[in-house]
Amino acid sequence: MLYLFPERIETAPGAARELRWPAGVDPFGGGRPVELNSALNEVYVLPGALTPEECARAQALGEARDAQRASIDRGHVVEYRASTVAWIEPHDDAHWLYHRLAMLFVQANARYHFELTGFLDALQYTVYGPQDLFDWHIDLGAGATSARKLSVSLLLNAETEYGGGRLEFANTPRSGDDLPAGTAIFFPSYMMHRVSPITRGVRRSVVAWGAGAPFR
Repeated sequence: MLYLFPERIETAPGAARELRWPAGVDPFGGGRPVELNSALNEVYVLPGALTPEECARAQALGEARDAQRASIDRGHVVEYRASTVAWIEPHDDAHWLYHRLAMLFVQANARYHFELTGFLDALQYTVYGPQDLFDWHIDLGAGATSARKLSVSLLLNAETEYGGGRLEFANTPRSGDDLPAGTAIFFPSYMMHRVSPITRGVRRSVVAWGAGAPFR
């Protein structure tokens, strides 16, 4: 460590501010290791996260829920987001999917080492049809979304079944191989990403966000 920040700043009446370090600490002394983790800028692709039968069960859960059109108008962008979503609440019929995703998050987080507590949001079942898309964005934001740390997109049908619709990341190229159904794509929620416009077919996925105390 090149320089250590002070523990506190004290201001006495009529005096200049003084920086305070713990007793015996030299701010230029260094000697404190910093843990590094290159995975914090990586995408983790996990094939076979769900079996074909489980993909069909997850799709049935989503289709049984009330769907709504999701769209965002960003002014200069005519279509910023266009898709259909339904929220899979943790009712009895969906407990198995929550448990499965919990196991997957624990497995993936062994790479990222985030402090995760659970899901603040219900699981999102998302359907992209022809011309649907979700332009560049991050999953981390204001309010409740500030607790999001690790995101996943769980593909319920194979990328060979539709054109476009690729989950892409800024400054992080992905292979050109088509991903099979049941693949889980994990990434830190602060990574810029998009779903490219669908040119044919339909893309179905389950999206979830692992949450915990805001980054610190």
